[in-house]
Amino acid sequence: MNIFEKQIETSRKYIPFVEEALLSTYFSNYDQKFLETDEGKIDIENNVFRRYDHSLRHVVPWLCRHIDLKGKKVLEIGCGTGSSTAALAHYVQQIEGYDIHSLAVQGATKRMKIMGLDNVHLHTIDENSLIARLTEDAESKYDIILLFAVLEHQTVSERHHTLQTCWDLLAGDGIMAVIDTPNILHYFDIHTSKLPFLHMLPSRLYAKYAANSPRSPFVASFADEQEKSDSQLDLDIARWGRGASYHDFELALGKDYKNFIVAEGFEPEILDWFTCTPEEEILRWYVQFKQFDIPLGFTRCVLNLIFKKSPHPGNPSQDSTRHFPPPPFRHFSPALIEGNKRLQDMEKALQEKNSIIEQIYRSKTWRTGNIIAGTYRKISKMLTR
Repeated sequence: MNIFEKQIETSRKYIPFVEEALLSTYFSNYDQKFLETDEGKIDIENNVFRRYDHSLRHVVPWLCRHIDLKGKKVLEIGCGTGSSTAALAHYVQQIEGYDIHSLAVQGATKRMKIMGLDNVHLHTIDENSLIARLTEDAESKYDIILLFAVLEHQTVSERHHTLQTCWDLLAGDGIMAVIDTPNILHYFDIHTSKLPFLHMLPSRLYAKYAANSPRSPFVASFADEQEKSDSQLDLDIARWGRGASYHDFELALGKDYKNFIVAEGFEPEILDWFTCTPEEEILRWYVQFKQFDIPLGFTRCVLNLIFKKSPHPGNPSQDSTRHFPPPPFRHFSPALIEGNKRLQDMEKALQEKNSIIEQIYRSKTWRTGNIIAGTYRKISKMLTR
């Protein structure tokens, strides 16, 4: 058992107290009937201990590959109920956590007190003043900046301003980690609606089709779609979470953003958390087949990326000391796809030829010629007897 697993076991004693704290704060304005459903119970478990466990088991050791946590100053945007905050607080010097949800921050504050973590300072902020507040509060540069499941809940402008500000607040040898952010380029919305392609649709169409989601709270939030303006729908959808893509990082950090990536989500800790799916293998194959200049980390269903402020020369994939290439295709074979395509092309060509032959058989010219040929065949048989 490694040190992170030991920390998980040590923290088990806090679970009932953290649950009570979150029920009295973060979950206090939830529909209590929903909390009694299976989906509601899973939501409670995720906030109470599962995300904390995931952070200790996957995120913290992943970060350790790229920076020594001891003595480091951390900024976490979107700290929520404090799961990842508490997990990281065991190993760093100080964490400043920000969130727009006041009840979540209240719950996180109680969590830290219950667990005896006094190196965490939490702040409730308005989404409209996030950038100004971060800049104003920063007394010095941060060694680590966490964006854990937060970028997908922002509008495009908020997301880009957040990335730019974080980059400015990052120390010269610091790292910025984007964690558990759904990739908007994928086919199935695993994060919000649990429906295929919904996150790709225009907002009005998205809101109308939302009724087909299996998630009742999500469906209820768009029941009054006709009464909402387009701008309000855009905001509502953003708060639920659409996702992010490489476009965001290129626009926010510049065209050389690729040179700062030192981890793309193919590391053992992340693959053990988010295994490769058929969908992302197909997207990865497509990006490679078309030779797009896109880091392969952006082909994953969920984005887990680490950016290091000091750029490394050349292609990061050549830096074997800190870069893990994607695993081999497991769920599908590109050769099989090519073979199926050739087979389909041949079947299509055969159908086209059969169609031409049938048209010939049905034509008057063919019928007339066949009658004339039949007469000649009869005469020919009579002459040969």
